[in-house]
Amino acid sequence: MKQLASLLWAEMVKEHRHSFHSKMVYFSLLIWPAIMFVTAYYSFAPFRLGADSPLARFLSPEQLPLFLLTGYLGYIFFWCLVQSAWQMSFERQAGTMEMIFISPVNRLAFLYGRSLSSLVEGVWLFFCFTMLALLFVGGVHLSGWWAVPLAFVVLLGSAIVWGGFLSVLFLFSRDSSFLYTVLDEPMLIFSGVRLPPMAYPLWAKAISFCFPLTYALQLVRGLLMEGASLASLLPELALLVGVLLVLVMATVLLLKKAERHMKETGNMVMY
Repeated sequence: MKQLASLLWAEMVKEHRHSFHSKMVYFSLLIWPAIMFVTAYYSFAPFRLGADSPLARFLSPEQLPLFLLTGYLGYIFFWCLVQSAWQMSFERQAGTMEMIFISPVNRLAFLYGRSLSSLVEGVWLFFCFTMLALLFVGGVHLSGWWAVPLAFVVLLGSAIVWGGFLSVLFLFSRDSSFLYTVLDEPMLIFSGVRLPPMAYPLWAKAISFCFPLTYALQLVRGLLMEGASLASLLPELALLVGVLLVLVMATVLLLKKAERHMKETGNMVMY
């Protein structure tokens, strides 16, 4: 346990020094997502947003700012880990990631620790901005004090599991740029960040439910926007837990397969 904690701390320090060598990086952590939120909000401005608008079939117009805030907060949680996993692919090409197999520590813990460090560094500033914005936007309905921390735990846990899965995919991929294209932009478009998934045609809905972010945002918005009770959210919570368990099992299987492949061929690239 002590060795595992030491590894997680060392990985966090390494990631911090590598990614946050300039104070301007901290500035961009707020400005970039805030600009995305403002741009998305005012892209709706030229259109009719009243009770008779097409959007009103899926979303109350007064809840649009909160809908977009929660959407972009969730997206940034997941986007940070797509970026972290992509960076891992470059470390593999540079020959530094062989340590994941040479080191005696738990490899799964290494991947999730890396995901956690990237997540903490990448989202804390916009998370604070979102919490502050919640005081000024309408549409917030909470069924209890526990709704906000539970929403945070849902985003945190699902993002870390997603990050561990992506790290394995990117680590052993020959062409990670393809995976980045497939897993980043479609997640932004289809996961309900800017529009409710139910507003999409059937083929787009099918794509949206390939991403854990879709399930996480449904839970977060149920907690913050609908004032849903924990009992009413249990089916959706169970569905999200099931999706995350599938990702954990896939991560473990890919790690074991990659280890066998490396021992047999001496090559970390599987596909």
